Amino acid sequence: MEKLVNFRDLGGYQTLDSKKVRAGKVLRSAQPVGLADADKNTLLKNYQLKKIIDFRSQKEVAEKPIDTLTGVSYLNIDLMKDIPSGTASLEDLLKNPTIAEVDHALENVYGELVMDKTSQKGYANFLNQIIAQENGAVLFHCFAGKDRTGIGAALVLSLLGVCKADIVHDYLLTNRQRQVENQKMKTVAAAQGMTDEQLLALDRLLSVDEIYLNHVFANISEHYGTVQAYATEALNFEREKRDYLRELLLTD
Repeated sequence: MEKLVNFRDLGGYQTLDSKKVRAGKVLRSAQPVGLADADKNTLLKNYQLKKIIDFRSQKEVAEKPIDTLTGVSYLNIDLMKDIPSGTASLEDLLKNPTIAEVDHALENVYGELVMDKTSQKGYANFLNQIIAQENGAVLFHCFAGKDRTGIGAALVLSLLGVCKADIVHDYLLTNRQRQVENQKMKTVAAAQGMTDEQLLALDRLLSVDEIYLNHVFANISEHYGTVQAYATEALNFEREKRDYLRELLLTD
C-alpha cells in the first residue's frame, strides 16, 4: 500500500487582513491511488473528507483510478484537455534534456494553465466546488500534486488574501514532500538506461521552482491586472463568490 504523497492542508496561513485560513477544509496532494488504510482513515475521520477533485487527464485517470472512499464524491476536471504542450509526454520532454528546455516547457504549461479557456473553466468549476462544500473537507490533486495542483492552491490562497511569500512557501513544500517518491522514479529511470544529463532534466521536471509560479502571476498581471480581476473576468468567480469563499474558509 502507498502513502499519500505531497499531502497538506491549506489551513493555518495568515491573511493580509489578520484573519487565518481554516484548517481541515481544503487539502492538496498527489494522486490518492492504492492508499494504506491509515491514510484513508486520516482523510475520512480526521478531516471528514467529502469531495475529491481530480485535475488529471482521462488517460491518467484510466491508467491509475483513484481509491473509492465511502461517502466521498468524486469529480474529474481535465485542466489540460486543450493545451497542446500539456499533452507532451515525459519522454518527449526528455529528448532534448537540458534544464533550460525543461524550464521553458514548464513555464509554457503554467502560462497556458491560467490563460487557456478550458483550464479557466476547470479552475472556475474547482472554486465553485469548494464554496458548494460547506461541511467537511475537499481534497484536490493531479498526478504529482505539484503543477496543476500548485496553481489551484495559489489561486485559492491568493483569493483568501494570503501574502505572496506564504503562497510560494506552500508551493515549494512539494520539493521536500516528494523527495522519496522522486528518487524512486529517478532510480527506475537510471536502471532503464537514462543518461546523467537526462536524469538531471528528469530531476528538474519532477521539481517545482518559484520561476514557474511567477509565470502564472505575471500572466495574470499582464492580462487582468489582479488575481481578483482574473477571478471575475476569466473564471466568472465574482466578488459575491469571493466573499463567500472568505466567509467559509477564514476565521478571526
